[in-house]
Amino acid sequence: MLVSPTRAFSIQDAFGPKVQKQIDSLNRIISQSSTDTAIASAYVGLAEILYVSDIDKLENLSIKAMEIADRNLAKSSTREIEKRAFRRSLAAALNNIGYVHDIKGDIPLALEYYNKAIKVLEVIGSKEGVASALNSMAYLYVNQGDSARALEFYQRSLKIEEEIGAKEKMASSLKSIGAIYGNQNDITLALEYYNRSLEMYKEINYQEGMASSLNNIGVIYSGQGDSTRALPNFRKSLAIKEELGDLEGAAYALSSIGNLYENLGEPEAALSYYTQALEIRKEIEDKHGISISLNNIGRLTLESGDVETAKAMAKQSLELANELAHPPIIRNASKLLSEVLKAEDNYEEALKMHELYIMMRDSVLKQEIEAAVLQKEAKHQIDAREAKIVLLDKENEIIKAQAANERIVLIGGAIGILALMLFLWRLSVKNASLSLAARTLKASNKTIGMQKDQAEENLEKQHDKTETLEEQIEQLKSPDSHLITLNSSGLILDVNKIFYIESQNRYVLITYHDRDKTDSIYERTSLKDFIQTLPTGFVQIHRSYVVNIAQIRSRASKYKLIMKDDELLPISESQVEAFDKALNPV
Repeated sequence: MLVSPTRAFSIQDAFGPKVQKQIDSLNRIISQSSTDTAIASAYVGLAEILYVSDIDKLENLSIKAMEIADRNLAKSSTREIEKRAFRRSLAAALNNIGYVHDIKGDIPLALEYYNKAIKVLEVIGSKEGVASALNSMAYLYVNQGDSARALEFYQRSLKIEEEIGAKEKMASSLKSIGAIYGNQNDITLALEYYNRSLEMYKEINYQEGMASSLNNIGVIYSGQGDSTRALPNFRKSLAIKEELGDLEGAAYALSSIGNLYENLGEPEAALSYYTQALEIRKEIEDKHGISISLNNIGRLTLESGDVETAKAMAKQSLELANELAHPPIIRNASKLLSEVLKAEDNYEEALKMHELYIMMRDSVLKQEIEAAVLQKEAKHQIDAREAKIVLLDKENEIIKAQAANERIVLIGGAIGILALMLFLWRLSVKNASLSLAARTLKASNKTIGMQKDQAEENLEKQHDKTETLEEQIEQLKSPDSHLITLNSSGLILDVNKIFYIESQNRYVLITYHDRDKTDSIYERTSLKDFIQTLPTGFVQIHRSYVVNIAQIRSRASKYKLIMKDDELLPISESQVEAFDKALNPV
């Protein structure tokens, strides 16, 4: 007996008249129709309208559709044409339930429902539906940091989209694959997929997609320091966004161009673009964007010596950042205000802002670490659930085999000795099959064991590499002290105790260890000049960072270092070769 959701799910005034009419129509079908195919479809339709007001309704109504479909598909009397309709509703319901679990962070369960949806879609031959579900799973893996699986599912989706000629979806998948390669710093492949995406969008004249792909290509070139290629792509993206009336997108493009000019050492051009971005963001009341633009402008005005304007910008940026309660923006705004206050020689207030900056910086880092831990936990849960599914499948096969044997015994008891002999013959065949299955399982377990041993061996090799790096670092340490006197504070500092030096406009921030604690101190000089006072054993890894090789804990990746104070520092593309040579001198 179906329960009518008419009263429970009719939300007056929450939707426009057109949508409300759809809701009323679907409710009537659910309460009045005698056809289960129509009712299951109506539940799915209602779920996909009402979820905007309550995500739980998407799951609850989809479960109702799923139950109706499952019940009817289990009936032998259900006609083939009805089965197809029920499977369509079932696939949509399963996909919706997967989406709810995805949103709520229950990743293993989300994947389970997405996989169920794919199996149903494959039965009814809906290639477009399968491609869409594969995309959902790929995006889920992206959010979990599992790039390998994300690429696998995007490629599977892309293959289907190519088969059915779904060009817009092909372009989207190509762009998503490009983004993964970009995050992995595989520049060649990132550009290849972004350009393929751009060409596909051009072919179907999809302007929004073209603007997005152009911007992505610009970001890649900008990250490589190739401004001559980055700038035209940013400008083309900006022109399309302006033509489409996409003000938020236009502001983002203007800000990207401003950042490019700032990196090129052209502050006036950068300031012009940052200001245009700020005006648009004020127009659309984008507080997040306003805070970022204010910080960008404040940074440039401080460098130009206009401390008063920089202070006003920094205060406004911090005020908005606090209102938004967004740690990354608070971090940047407090850092700028700290530098402004130092320029005013207001060291007491500058220290307070610097402490806020450190607190927010650590908060952001903590969030990143927690996200990484959650990703690992989710991956473990996914792997465990997939292993459990395999075991359940095997158990199901055993149960079926046992049930078959029991039926044979009953038949044998009914028809006498001749049937019993036939049963024994079949049983011998069954035992032979089970013996073969056991040998196969044993071989499979042996293979798994070998794979495990190989994985442990690879892990040991990686450990050996890390130990080798640490040995190289230890060999570079100098036993002799090298003392320098800081002009700003008069502090006499042993450079061997320095972890790293960070450039901050007209100052450098020196982070060092003093007895059992880590401390920092400012010196009024440029990074370039300060490097001249340092002995060998220091190397520049980024335009803003110089590190003490002896204070490196490990190399997290080609472009990341972990210092012995647990700080994660970037290595820029242009400095990788010099850093490698410093670690491994010929």
